[in-house]
Amino acid sequence: MVVAEFKVIPIVEGSMRPFIEAAVREIKKSNLKYEVDAMCTVVEGELSEVMKVVQQAHQAVLAMGANRVLTELSIDERKDGVSMESKVRGFN
Repeated sequence: MVVAEFKVIPIVEGSMRPFIEAAVREIKKSNLKYEVDAMCTVVEGELSEVMKVVQQAHQAVLAMGANRVLTELSIDERKDGVSMESKVRGFN
């Protein structure tokens, strides 16, 4: 299990919102646990599933018509396990 933070950044003129919405639709279809905030998305799942959904979100933005897309990704994996909940436990 991994926790990954990523952002898909369409390089477009005007509003990025429709492009970001396309990326989020792909994330929702994955059935992975996720959270979207103002700056990024965090997902939890098996590494292969997480990599797949990041690629699908990236491709969705291109399919919407963006000529250029930047995707940033950070992955946290621990041999003894990691979850979104464990990473923030005690902060609330």
